[in-house]
Amino acid sequence: MPGELDAWLQAGEGEQLEFKLQWADSALETLAAFANTRGGTLLVGVSDNGQVSGWNGNDKELRAIVDQIADGLRLEPLVRIISDERGRVLCISVAGAGLPIALRGRYFQRLGNTTRQLPSETLGRLFIEKSGASWDKHPTTASLDEIDPAAVHRFLRLAHDRLPEASETEPVESVLRKLDLFADGQLRRGALLLFGRRPQSDLHMAYVRMGRFKTDTIIVDDKFIEGNLFQQLDQVMQYFRQYLQVRLEVNSRVSEGKSMLEAIQRQDIWDYPLDALREAVINALIHRDYFDSTGHTSIRVYDDCVYIWNPGELQPGMTVDDLLRRPHDSRPRNPLLARVFYYAGWIEHWGSGITRILDLCQAQGLPAPQFRSASGRFEVTFSRSLYTVAPLKGLNLNERQEKALAYVREQGQIINKEYQFLTGASKPTATRDLEAMVAAGILEKHGRTGKGTYYRLKGLTNGSKGSRG
Repeated sequence: MPGELDAWLQAGEGEQLEFKLQWADSALETLAAFANTRGGTLLVGVSDNGQVSGWNGNDKELRAIVDQIADGLRLEPLVRIISDERGRVLCISVAGAGLPIALRGRYFQRLGNTTRQLPSETLGRLFIEKSGASWDKHPTTASLDEIDPAAVHRFLRLAHDRLPEASETEPVESVLRKLDLFADGQLRRGALLLFGRRPQSDLHMAYVRMGRFKTDTIIVDDKFIEGNLFQQLDQVMQYFRQYLQVRLEVNSRVSEGKSMLEAIQRQDIWDYPLDALREAVINALIHRDYFDSTGHTSIRVYDDCVYIWNPGELQPGMTVDDLLRRPHDSRPRNPLLARVFYYAGWIEHWGSGITRILDLCQAQGLPAPQFRSASGRFEVTFSRSLYTVAPLKGLNLNERQEKALAYVREQGQIINKEYQFLTGASKPTATRDLEAMVAAGILEKHGRTGKGTYYRLKGLTNGSKGSRG
């Protein structure tokens, strides 16, 4: 099967593929890591750079390897030998295991193309993932006295439309049972985080740290936000209103039967749509990996961007591209938390949050937020412009182009005559500069020739205005 081998060699090492020149004890660690992640294949007789050196073992050595795997890992691998003119390659494949696999008392997992021993604080997460249970379903020793009845009653008021059978006069224990937050006489972790009087007493990293920054080293304000998840969301949105700029727009549209005065509408326009920020914060609160006891949800507000990140990458098998697909599946890490927020009306439809964020930013003429899942966390970055100060330094623009780009960021578009006036350039020079930025993918040209031609930042929709700070 040389075709399959060539495909592996071309793909290179990754989460589900590893090369080794020869069999060694470290190969068992790799197979254990494959089993604890999503399965994978080990190629013995291949160098790290994908060159076939060949495996020259005999049948006795092959049986010894299979016995090592069976005895050390309790796995039944698929073992094959692929031969061609380059030599023989031993191929050992294992599937993802239903329960965590240990090697001499240690547990391993794949992270990219590396095999890592799991630290003690993440072992619990692995067992929970393998058992099919989620963090928020894990039972606690807390009593019902640690639940705040006022928080439960507030939820019931919010959930009136989606949970009409729940009454505000219903006992707290009964409500928690219906939400699967109280079972077998024990509160689940989700109950404490959603409705606890002092959730951080038991879940000490379940807080938000939020700050206003001028630069990475100049911090204007720094807040530690605690309480239950609904309280955390309320406080975060309150600080957004303090940290962000807002401008007033008054639109007048006279429709039949209405006077001009009645048609005047006042609208507050924030740097970013507050509903989009709220969606991102909700995602961070309910989808974060709470089993990570070393991290917390973080929010940084700068003059020209907002960063929101939480511990925990996307669920296995999901990518950022999957999130941007319309529609896409919803795989909540903490389904009990997600369900309660849905009943409360803070989640419109499961799996629709990212789409709503993108649509709200587009409607305000803002660039699409950037999403990243890596290094053990998930990040969302909102920007007021496609080009903030730092990225400008790497675009190799001349002084005229930088000045013009700043103008476009402020005004939303520029024409050739405005470029000439702004920079003092001649018409041919202005044309060359503008066309160079179009070729570089910075600007988009609208119109072909003549007075109707103008240039906008690439990625903004037609009819969108530039954001003014």
